[in-house]
Formats: sequence, structure tokens, C-alpha cells
Amino acid sequence: MRVMHISEPGVAEAAVEAIRRDAILVQLPTVFVLLAPATREGVGWLDRSKRRLPNKTYGTAIGDLDRFAAMVVPETRPPELETTGGLTMLTGAFIRCRVAPVDYDSALVRRGTHQGVLLDGPHRALFAAIEAGLADMSDPDILAGHTSTAPLCTSCNISGHPLGSITEWERAQRFASERAVPLVVRGEPAVGHTGSYPIFALERDRVAIQREGPRLEEIKAALPARLFARAA
Repeated sequence: MRVMHISEPGVAEAAVEAIRRDAILVQLPTVFVLLAPATREGVGWLDRSKRRLPNKTYGTAIGDLDRFAAMVVPETRPPELETTGGLTMLTGAFIRCRVAPVDYDSALVRRGTHQGVLLDGPHRALFAAIEAGLADMSDPDILAGHTSTAPLCTSCNISGHPLGSITEWERAQRFASERAVPLVVRGEPAVGHTGSYPIFALERDRVAIQREGPRLEEIKAALPARLFARAA
């Protein structure tokens, strides 16, 4: 098991090389996650590592925000979030969007929706490098015909574990060692914020919060209050 810091020279190249043969572990500011290619093989790697429970769906780690936005079905998100610039208001959260008909389901799409986590700084740069490095590995059959190669991203823990997502290095190190993870990329933890990221689901003229998480209220406050108003 190789351990590198996200600021270390060559980390992007090492991540691309490793993720092409197995899932890798990355320390995000608030939680440790597993990344894998958005392919049926990558799904299998995550299922094995997490001992995945049935009926779970994987999101992705957004590198190229324009490519993520291009998957969204037209007129299924609020006007304020129609542009790439608008979507950046959701940095620090998972963005759930409609990318397919409501009756479409796969390992990456649930009832026609797919979600990607949007971060900034060195993590976004790492995700973008991995997405570009996997350009020859798209699997549109499991992503409603889309060819995005943003890596799958899921919490680093046994599926359904009572302790939930892993936020401490000691647990993450043990998880990686027990599952022979080829590469661990460490980063700097956020101060006072731990846990999986919140999920904001975009609808035609509103936003629904599907999961709470670090900085939820801060992100929500940056959006127009009307988007959270309940329908009459």
C-alpha cells in the first residue's frame, strides 16, 4: 500500500495508474472515500471493498463541471443553477440531477438521477486529472448513455457499518490495509467539520436537501431562499 500526500509531486499520475487496476482511497477534508472508474468493473471493485448492501447507487467525484452539467436533462434544474457558475454555489456538496428518464436505474443512476460531489482546490484538481486519465474507459451503458469518466466516489467503510463513514486516519489505514488498496492519497482535514457531504437534489424550480452534512447551512445560505420554499 503506497501512501502519498495530495500536494506531493506526481500524485495525479500515481492516482491514474493505480485506479486503472483497483479502487483507491482518498482523504477529503471531512471524510475518507474510495474512488474507482465509472465502469462495471469499477462498480465491482467498490462492491467488493465495501461488501455493498443491495439497492445502493454510486455517485461520482466531479472534475470537469461542464461535462457533469452537460448530462443534466434540460429544464430540470432551477434557472439560478442552469449555468456552470451557478452550480459552483454548491461547492462542498453532492449535486443530484436528472440525467435520464425516471424509469432508468443502474449502479450510477437512481430513478433517472445521478449525483456528483463538487469540491475545490487540490481535490478538484485531482478529480479532474483522474477524469482525464480515464478518458478511454467510459461505460455509457451504466450512465444512461453518457460518456463521463469522472471517478466513482463513495464513503470508505463497510456498507451499513454502525460507525458510519470513516473520518479518522487510523480506521482508514486499517480499511486500506485489510483490502490491499494500492494507493492512499492523504490530505488536510477540515477544522470542526467531519462526515459525508450533504446532498442537494435539483428539481425544476426548487432544491431539496436529501442528506445533511458539513457546511450544510453555509451552502444553503448562498442560494436563493425561494428554492427551499415548500410547494403550496
